[in-house]
Amino acid sequence: MHVLSFLKDYTPEDLSHNLIRSRHIERRTPPRRKMPRAVHDSAPLQLGTSLWVTRDPRAWPRLGVALILLLLQLAPPQVEAQALREAASHAVNVEASQVQQPRPPPPSDSQPSIPWTPRCGFTQLHPRRYAAFHLPPPSDESSGPSSTSGITIDGVLNESAWADVPWSEAFQDIQGPQFWSQPWFTTKFKLRYDEQFLFVAAYLEETAVWANVSQRNDVIFHDNDFEVFVDADGSTHNYKEFELNARNATWNLWLNRPYRDGGHENSSRVDPLHGFDMLSGGMRSAVFVPGHINDPGERLHYWTAEIALPLSQLALHSKAQVPPTPLSFWRINFSRVEWPVRLVTNSQTGKQHYEKEPAAKEENWVWSAQYAVDMHRPEWWGYLQFRPRSELPSSSLDSRQPSEVAVSLDPEWSVRYVSFQFYYAQHAFHKATRSFASHMEELLPFVTSREALGCMTVLDIHASTESFTARIASKHPGSNEDLQLIATIKDDGYIVVDKMSSTDMVATYE
Repeated sequence: MHVLSFLKDYTPEDLSHNLIRSRHIERRTPPRRKMPRAVHDSAPLQLGTSLWVTRDPRAWPRLGVALILLLLQLAPPQVEAQALREAASHAVNVEASQVQQPRPPPPSDSQPSIPWTPRCGFTQLHPRRYAAFHLPPPSDESSGPSSTSGITIDGVLNESAWADVPWSEAFQDIQGPQFWSQPWFTTKFKLRYDEQFLFVAAYLEETAVWANVSQRNDVIFHDNDFEVFVDADGSTHNYKEFELNARNATWNLWLNRPYRDGGHENSSRVDPLHGFDMLSGGMRSAVFVPGHINDPGERLHYWTAEIALPLSQLALHSKAQVPPTPLSFWRINFSRVEWPVRLVTNSQTGKQHYEKEPAAKEENWVWSAQYAVDMHRPEWWGYLQFRPRSELPSSSLDSRQPSEVAVSLDPEWSVRYVSFQFYYAQHAFHKATRSFASHMEELLPFVTSREALGCMTVLDIHASTESFTARIASKHPGSNEDLQLIATIKDDGYIVVDKMSSTDMVATYE
């Protein structure tokens, strides 16, 4: 039997399709160019008449199959078929393993005798964490010589307040650390706070520093930019967003809820007279570039930014306290948009300038993974913990290490995670039936996380064709066995978490 003829009825694509469907893994083809043009090319390479691959790295496993097939041309027919099946199966497994999953893989079916026990803490999925230390007041003599009396918002990160605290982890691709392409430039931040402001220091490695947008509260992400997202009470509603480019043009907005849930922007961009604007609360920002922007003749390596965001504005229309309660959590994330550019020469002046490559897609690099090309999924944002005012950075951590080592896990993370698995299942059910489910049994085929299904206790569901409200319980990891965390989640993603004893819970829901 000719190898390429046999392939017509037995292709890696067919195997991959069936494998992915059986594992309930969504196949996602990234809409963005992820490799330099010299490597990434969508033009197909013809191989015989039955198999084609591309130079896209995601097709490399299939290319390996093709090479094996050519070698098998000289093999006996019985060896040929068996080897082909093994090679194709291996390639499909490799390809499927490259599909990003925001959860651990299910246990192997090869060991059915070992009982499976879910890890209901879901600590391996916990978003990143950062500890923000309070700035001592100028008159505080106990702060010591290494501490600061303040931060000057000039874009230059030369204050001892920044030297005393560690950088965050480097940013990763928005789709997660296992996504096949990761950032080639370093992005990181530091945080401090006082009674009025959250201070942000940002470092962006870059060889082509450019920016075109100069109008305040314009759409900044059309340029390369740095973005901050804050959900002060963790409800996923009434969160704030701030964007800044290398010109220090800024855009700040308030979203009542995520766009997926019918949310909308409130800002002076859409409502110049009455729109939300943190500038009235004292928002400040500055950028430092060691040279000139938009000048290809200067070989630059980075730019930095300093931002002061008013806490009262970040917490507006939320249940968060200002000043923040010591050791309390706010949800926060950071994003960097990176556009591919090319050099263009002005035909009249002969000068060169940067220009975005036509039809090219942007890169999205973030601090805490979103597992989708969508920053407006607040349930996946990282954690900001406000350290007590009396606590000094040097007494809590090594300033050379990521701040996460000083921050405990959120005890509410488990119930929040399983509640959003329920939320995703409800919306998948609604898409299929045009109604929300009133009984958990109806949702079972739509819950994609087996682990979450084994860890959630759905106490009640009130649902209609247009909305739902559900209460979901989960054990408080590491706490008294009698203590339960109860999350109330709605169809628009709004979530609150309360603590309740098992006795009270039974009495309430009997």
